[in-house]
Amino acid sequence: MLRRRDLLLGLPLIAAAGGALALTPRNQLNLLGDGELEELVPLEIGSWTVTPSNAVILPEATEGSLADTLYNQTVSRLYLSETDLPVMMVIAYGNTQSDQLQLHRPEVCYAAVGFQIGVSNRVEIPVAPPMVLPARELVATSNERTEPILYWTRIGDYLPTSGNEQRLMKLRTEFAGYVADGVLVRLSTVAEPSRETFATLERFAKAMLEATKPAGLPALVGRPLAGAIKAGG
Repeated sequence: MLRRRDLLLGLPLIAAAGGALALTPRNQLNLLGDGELEELVPLEIGSWTVTPSNAVILPEATEGSLADTLYNQTVSRLYLSETDLPVMMVIAYGNTQSDQLQLHRPEVCYAAVGFQIGVSNRVEIPVAPPMVLPARELVATSNERTEPILYWTRIGDYLPTSGNEQRLMKLRTEFAGYVADGVLVRLSTVAEPSRETFATLERFAKAMLEATKPAGLPALVGRPLAGAIKAGG
């Protein structure tokens, strides 16, 4: 027979289990859909054109590796220009952002292959005034080269600029009842990390978003900012 004391002790556990079940995400948000990253971004962006290269630093995505588990699709390109600095572009997409699977920010990726991370600043790129693209600029240095980097990440419709923000925004999507997809967009070059260098990377980012087909923009920057970019175009 179930005693009253046992029932009273068990009620909090039942309530906790019910609360956990209620907070378990049941839906998936996938802003890439059936799209392919290779087809998302044009081969020509402003004055830049793609050229074959193996100079781009990528996560080691061998079968069964962490990068292979994290990302469903990746694309890397080197864009050259007769009038501007070369730009290395990496886009990595993961269809599930959970406690076990989260985008790795470049601070982690570069440090893993021997780079030292120096300057790291949050910036706002005016891609669709008054709306901006929140991003991060940092400098990665090794014995062979110095690489100024501009990057942003998207979790669902959010654009976190730090690891703490990324975890917070992942939790927000879960409390809203869904598991979000995510993307990392990284732009870099090999040059002195001057204000002019970062301005070139920001200019490339704006030109890239303007050149991307409207249907593909939400996968890169989320639906609210994508809508503002489309409206401004």
